[in-house]
Amino acid sequence: MQASSGITESTIQQANQAFQNQVSNQIARITSELKRMEDLLGFGMVDRRVLTEFRAAVDRVRTTGWQVERWLDGDERGLATLLTEQRIRIATTLATQLACEPTLSDKQFTGVRALRDAVQKLNRVLEAAE
Repeated sequence: MQASSGITESTIQQANQAFQNQVSNQIARITSELKRMEDLLGFGMVDRRVLTEFRAAVDRVRTTGWQVERWLDGDERGLATLLTEQRIRIATTLATQLACEPTLSDKQFTGVRALRDAVQKLNRVLEAAE
C-alpha cells in the first residue's frame, strides 16, 4: 500500500523500528550510566540541591517508564491517558505539599504569582469539564 506522498507502509515500519531501536539503545546506555552513578553516589560527595534535582528527574523518568510498560502490557487505556493521570498525581502531590507551607508570598518566594495564575487557569479548565 503506497500513500500519495510516496511513503510506503514498509518505509513507515522501518522508520518505526529504527526509532524503537534508537530508544531501546539509549535506555540501555543510560541504565549502564545510572549503575556507575550509583557507585559514585556511595562516596557521598555531592551538592544536596543537585542530588535533589537528580532524584526528581530519575523519579519522573521511572514513573513514565512504568506507565509505558503498563501500556505495553495491555492496559486498555491509551498511553496519553496513563501519562496524563500520572501528571495529575504529581500536581496533586505538589499542591498538597505547597498547601502545608505556613506562608507563600510573592515577597518571600519567586514564582508564587505564576503559580497562582496557573492554578486559577487549571481550576477554570476543571470547572468547565464538570
